[in-house]
Amino acid sequence: MLSTMAHSVALLLALAGTLVVTGCKDRKLGGEAAVKTRSATAAPAAILITDCGAEMDDQWALAHLLLSTELDLRAVITTHASSIRLSSATSAEKAAEVVQHVLPARASSLPVVAGSPEPLQDARTPRENAGVDSLLRLSGDFSESRRLIVFSIGASTDVASAILKDPSIANRITLVAMGFVDWPGGGGDFNVKNDPLAWQVILNSDVPLVIGSGEAAKRSLKLTRAEAAALMRSHGPTGEYLYSLFDDWLTREPKLVAQIVAPETWAIWDQIVVAYALGLARGHEVPRPQLQPDLSFSHPETMKRITWLDEIDTEQLWRDFTRKIDSRSLSRNSP
Repeated sequence: MLSTMAHSVALLLALAGTLVVTGCKDRKLGGEAAVKTRSATAAPAAILITDCGAEMDDQWALAHLLLSTELDLRAVITTHASSIRLSSATSAEKAAEVVQHVLPARASSLPVVAGSPEPLQDARTPRENAGVDSLLRLSGDFSESRRLIVFSIGASTDVASAILKDPSIANRITLVAMGFVDWPGGGGDFNVKNDPLAWQVILNSDVPLVIGSGEAAKRSLKLTRAEAAALMRSHGPTGEYLYSLFDDWLTREPKLVAQIVAPETWAIWDQIVVAYALGLARGHEVPRPQLQPDLSFSHPETMKRITWLDEIDTEQLWRDFTRKIDSRSLSRNSP
């Protein structure tokens, strides 16, 4: 097992920019975060950027984050999936549906904000929208020693736009993203292809960065239809709802599913960022790459580092998810 609950809390504090001891050595997130010791028991604050509705993995990741009291989820900012003509407004509707299904008590207090409806037009000009404004406003309360965690599981247009509008945001956030194919080649997965220029901006910035790649997710987060049913269907209405999303996706897109993963099998890609947040994934530090026009990485000499995830405790991740679903069901049914 990669993590205990104590390790999870410590890792979350590291994400927020504090000192964490892993094994016998101090570890800095991505090798770039300014690390300062502080005493704090509050759950680290986070926001989620998602293209909810592009398939079904965003819904599972959002549900898991909603149920994880180890985090203080402050807002959901939705983004476009321009390659399939999914608008940020439609994504916001889908995200709000997940909140209502999974944790309706948060529906009135958790902002769901539609972000950019389209990718960057160039690597110098931000997209002005409510999502960028929300990200900049929410990050304003944070600092190098207490960072806002930004989970990005869709196009990263709004993160890049925030950097372009206010480069000092690099001192207030840590970005944990699902993207690219694998190390060291890079490669454009779905999230990256929906805004490659955004990733050029991000990689050229000083934002501390953790990346979970498509290959890492595919290795560890694949489920067949039968496995997804066994995992979720015994866990009440929420489990049934989440399974129905998986089942519907496999039914609607059998050719795509077979081409990208395997027949009757899909990877819950975006759960890799949740696994990292809960201390159930780990990786290694690598030199910060640059993104080429063909979406491959180049590797200039640099002292800057990012964290590249390559291992997930899958069994513990699913156990954590279903336990939280059951706990929520019990509290909902309590007198």
